[in-house]
Amino acid sequence: MSAKPMNILCVTAHPDDAEILCAGTLARYASQGHTVTIAVFTSGNMGDAKIPPDELAVMREQETREAADLLGARLIWAGIDDEHVFPTLEQRRIMIDILREADPDVIFTHSPNDYHPDHRYVGQLVFDSYFQKGLPHIPGQQRPACRFGQAQVYYLDNLGGIGFLPTEYVDISAVFELKMRMLACHRSQVVAMQELANTDLLGMIEIQARFRGLAAGCRYAEGFTRLDAYQRGLTSRILP
Repeated sequence: MSAKPMNILCVTAHPDDAEILCAGTLARYASQGHTVTIAVFTSGNMGDAKIPPDELAVMREQETREAADLLGARLIWAGIDDEHVFPTLEQRRIMIDILREADPDVIFTHSPNDYHPDHRYVGQLVFDSYFQKGLPHIPGQQRPACRFGQAQVYYLDNLGGIGFLPTEYVDISAVFELKMRMLACHRSQVVAMQELANTDLLGMIEIQARFRGLAAGCRYAEGFTRLDAYQRGLTSRILP
């Protein structure tokens, strides 16, 4: 692990995705003095059958800020309509500016084979925007180019671990309680998951973390795959 302070960026589609899939890893980075940024691409405004989208968007942002504050993380809120992520030029420009604002050394985002289209397209937008973050003459951008250097990309686990085989694990046993407190901040989502999908969100994530821990040889773990691509690979492990 690098002793030099790094910028850690987690880019997810929905307000609770970071807490579900990598809050423990982000907590470990934060405890080591690295700067952690959570970027949420949609407002989560379509995620309830009863609460109107405008009202729900305000609730989801407040809940996300509460969770980020527990970690001491910076929050970037893009505010795209939930269920409306597509790899368009407009949304790529938004993603380029997110990457430029965070100037990351490490990026976490969704796996290409994730179950949700918003997740898959966010991951694609991160992939497609990777080089543009460091190019100063891309038209239509609101933020100046950041460093052009390498940023290692890690793909997040899938819910239930379905179709995802981690190649690297992070032991989150010591910070698991914090992860669950962050997830519990997302009260509207916890209720919606129970009502719409008959799913105990907190219980499900405890099971997944325990299962990944079983594979990793610890109590609780989060699993990732590293994106290996030209000019994106590193020769040493940088996960905590």
